[in-house]
Amino acid sequence: MAVTSLGICARTSSASLSLLSSPPRSPLRVSCYCPQLSPSPIDKTLTQIQNSGVIACLRANSAEQALKAARAALSGGISVLEIVMSTPGVFEVLQQLVQENPNPALGVGTVLNVEDAKNAINSGAKFLMSPAMVKDIMVDVKCAEVLYIPGVMTPTEILSAYDTGAKIVKIQSENISPEEQQQLFYQMPYLIKRQSFKIISMKFINLQILQLCRAMRL
Repeated sequence: MAVTSLGICARTSSASLSLLSSPPRSPLRVSCYCPQLSPSPIDKTLTQIQNSGVIACLRANSAEQALKAARAALSGGISVLEIVMSTPGVFEVLQQLVQENPNPALGVGTVLNVEDAKNAINSGAKFLMSPAMVKDIMVDVKCAEVLYIPGVMTPTEILSAYDTGAKIVKIQSENISPEEQQQLFYQMPYLIKRQSFKIISMKFINLQILQLCRAMRL
């Protein structure tokens, strides 16, 4: 906690000569305690994603396979991991992983409705992903202080997500070439320059995309 001392001194009027013979008064000191605000859970998750540089996406045919693969990824240094909704027992898998690994940013992907969002949050998810912007999920996660990452493909969708309150979006890049992604980024300079807004590229990422993202500090 920061402590600030504030001194308050009274001025003496030239007409009040009788006060000059009085002993000087000590200035009044007031201590102001200014607690330093800690980052919100959403900001912490954003920082983890930015520091990691990679969001690993896990899709498995069974809960056992998911647990085995996730444990291997986390032990290998992955610090941000998304488990796709189609994985059987996804919420139980997430809950088990959170108990074993409380520090990494673990989340759920392909979340399409509020019910699944709430189940993921209750299981310990630090972030949720959707293939498109689902406004009801955005409203719900704000109250839970969980990061929401909607999918986008056009400048209009990026701006709409930003206006709705998204701090980060993912570009669905399956059918978008590196050159088209570059043009898309260049059309949004006013958003890219904002430190509070991030854009990430998903799927079929090659060296050219990585170099572009690094150059633009995405």
